[in-house]
Amino acid sequence: MPIFLSYSRKDEDVVKVLAQGLDDARMEVWFDQDLGGGDAWWDKILENIRSASVFVFAVSDESLRSKPCLAELDYAMKLDRPVVPVKVGPAANLRSSPVADLQTITFRSDNALSAFKIMAAIEQKAHELKPLPNPLPTPPPIPYAYLLALGRLIDSTELDQEQQTTVVDQLHRAILEETDDGVHQDIVAMLRNLINKPWATRRTELAAKTIIGTASVAPDEQSAGGRPQTNPTAEESEAGPIPPMDNPSSDDHGSREKRFYRRYIGALIATFIAGSVGFLVEITEYGLARALFGFLVFGGPVFLFGWLITLFLTHLPRRKQRR
Repeated sequence: MPIFLSYSRKDEDVVKVLAQGLDDARMEVWFDQDLGGGDAWWDKILENIRSASVFVFAVSDESLRSKPCLAELDYAMKLDRPVVPVKVGPAANLRSSPVADLQTITFRSDNALSAFKIMAAIEQKAHELKPLPNPLPTPPPIPYAYLLALGRLIDSTELDQEQQTTVVDQLHRAILEETDDGVHQDIVAMLRNLINKPWATRRTELAAKTIIGTASVAPDEQSAGGRPQTNPTAEESEAGPIPPMDNPSSDDHGSREKRFYRRYIGALIATFIAGSVGFLVEITEYGLARALFGFLVFGGPVFLFGWLITLFLTHLPRRKQRR
């Protein structure tokens, strides 16, 4: 029966050395690098935990914060698999960790004695192996299942503005709450995938790029309220503040007023030019008095008509443009 090795990606280099050493000692080791393409990765991991003779947990600050690592450890304990904690990196919270009551062995790649101690502990624990409980405990759910669901949603169908807003808000919340750098990279990849969709709106694009810009911000650079303090992107500087994502159907009142007055003034200028040309023509033919009278009688209704048309066009429903 193989040894199951649970570790954080952050500790991959030192864990590979440990796995190679155990393999050279003729100990069969399984860890997730043995997963093949197309495998149902979480089911495969749980299957190998159940079939393992010893569960080796690579202890570090990263693994003690990792949801998959902690889920694997919890499942192994519920299955009564013998657990050997091996310290592979800094672990400040070891005393409050799930392996606090187990003897932890520190592994150093430049210290052969530490490798011998680990192998001896594994051999000893293998003799303590018990049959699997019956019935088996409930398998832990797939870590970050909600992110997998969001990724499938982005690729499966065209999303309207409200759905895009929901997806962006959930990814924003995830990037603030999750601590794993690999998860942050996955979230950033999902946001970029969303931006590249032909149906993504300009509002979604700006919001997603803002989140991507904050993805690498350290916690101490964020405000007490949890909002990252960052410089605006080039797109934000050109386009102005990003409209609130929680109410995508509402237009900015100030922008509507500006659009209205621009169109209204444009209509007035066009009408004035047309009226002035007609006024000058009438002067040459009828004289100043009659030309002025005609301008007042016909110019006023034309101005009013232009204002009504402008008002109507301003309040027509506007199709949202992506660019």
